[in-house]
Amino acid sequence: MGSLRVRELDALRSFALLGILMVNVWYFADPWTLSGSPNPTDSGQDTLVHFLVTALFEAKFYLLFSFLFGYSFVLQWASALDVSAPMVPRTLRRLGFLAILGILHGILLFYGDILLTYALLGCILLATRAAGPRAALGAGIVLTAAFALLLLLAALLMIIAAVIEPIPPGITEISGTETPVVTTSPGAALGENAATYLRILPSVVFFQGPLALAALYAGVAAGKARLLERHIPGRILRRALLVSLPLGLGAATAQAYLVHYRGGDTSTTLATAISVATSPLLTVSYAAALLLAFRTRWGGRLLRVLEPAGRMALSNYLLQSAVLALVFTGYGLQLTNQLPPLLVVFVVVGVFSLQLALSKWWLARFAQGPVEWALRRVTYWERPARIQDA
Repeated sequence: MGSLRVRELDALRSFALLGILMVNVWYFADPWTLSGSPNPTDSGQDTLVHFLVTALFEAKFYLLFSFLFGYSFVLQWASALDVSAPMVPRTLRRLGFLAILGILHGILLFYGDILLTYALLGCILLATRAAGPRAALGAGIVLTAAFALLLLLAALLMIIAAVIEPIPPGITEISGTETPVVTTSPGAALGENAATYLRILPSVVFFQGPLALAALYAGVAAGKARLLERHIPGRILRRALLVSLPLGLGAATAQAYLVHYRGGDTSTTLATAISVATSPLLTVSYAAALLLAFRTRWGGRLLRVLEPAGRMALSNYLLQSAVLALVFTGYGLQLTNQLPPLLVVFVVVGVFSLQLALSKWWLARFAQGPVEWALRRVTYWERPARIQDA
């Protein structure tokens, strides 16, 4: 059973990759995404697609990915007892590699990189590694609650300000109305991506960072409690699903409505507060549903399909950015703002399906993904088993 539960961890990581791809693709496909404003060319159907993506995907899957990252930290710490290299230097080399990789990824491919943030947060995890499961979980809950309360307070102050000094009739509250620039050459694409990365890096680290840290701590708590190594009773998973799914869906629907059918700074801030406070519910429901499904016959087949991509998640995360850059930016086909949102969703399905097939093919021939191999080599400061050893 232990082998199966490790496979479940990889399958969950693969599922998280799908969700991250569904969110990140819009930063490539729609030049208005970063501004936070609706694309003026969107039809009613286009808005509905964006609404569904926001409700079902945004801020849910990077939490799952972060949770699994934290869980993996515990597994790495445990493995340190079996090797001669001290744990702290090993971990710092690993985090340093991730930081350099993240900076290169952010400058060259995708300005929304999360790897540098993970590397910085990993230092916090390393410094607080003695915390027990309850303390780690408590830290995650406190971080999430504090951030949500701050955003709710900001939204309340904006509402009060609007009541005291209402917006004159005929003027609409819109954020980020500057028309985005669409690059048409590799050099221009690189320059624009690098400039955007440097501009938004502080907000990624200081806004997304605390939320990712909360999920990381939840993953650490689960790892120290050996949650996925144990056979979680089905009744607990079903109860978690029945409680978290309706609450999470209801809140996600309200959040998406405020973003896509109300708009404006106040509605967006309120929507973000709702997302911060309630997205973990939908994330929990997704994980519980998959863990239950994996115990069925058809779910076992799904597990086998998802597992390879999760085993080489870092390689696949970077590959996603490379493919999207080639499809949408001046690096390749230049399809930014050229495809309707529904077709963009099909692009996501196609890219992820290819990743599933490629991952299965690769791991039938090699022991680990190419980036994972390089990461392991840096971590242990020596040449690991040959990448060809499958």
